[in-house]
Amino acid sequence: MSVARLALKRATDEMLSSLGGQTKAAPFTRVGQSTLSTYASVHNAEAFAPIDVIADLEPLTREFPGYPAVTRALCAINGGVFVPLPEVPTSDGDLLTMLGRLSKEAGDVTQEMCAALSDGRIDRVEQAKIRREVRHLLEIAVALDAIVANIPTEEVRS
Repeated sequence: MSVARLALKRATDEMLSSLGGQTKAAPFTRVGQSTLSTYASVHNAEAFAPIDVIADLEPLTREFPGYPAVTRALCAINGGVFVPLPEVPTSDGDLLTMLGRLSKEAGDVTQEMCAALSDGRIDRVEQAKIRREVRHLLEIAVALDAIVANIPTEEVRS
């Protein structure tokens, strides 16, 4: 089984574990416990959860670490990352707060990069810290974009 397919199996298992296992997840989708077990099994390389089953179950794991596990795995397989859309605040103060947070996170990324490169190389621990800070920066940038998109605008008069 390829690394990508194994990641999907593990993500499916993580999603099902968050729901308390296949038996507890089964009532929320169109397939039964044994089929869900097959989807998560690394010993069954040909069976993967259909997208409608993922769409039924993954939202139920929203409060668990790693949410949404399968969507994150799919994003990674396709060279991307999952960045959740934020609930959008609406005041000008929120815009200024987000600008400040964006600046802080950009500074955190720079600080981690400089610290890591001080010895001329980046090790795995340093890489993980940098990537965590970059993900925070992306999340804040997406939130800032959502705030800006919801700012009331006026027509430009010529």
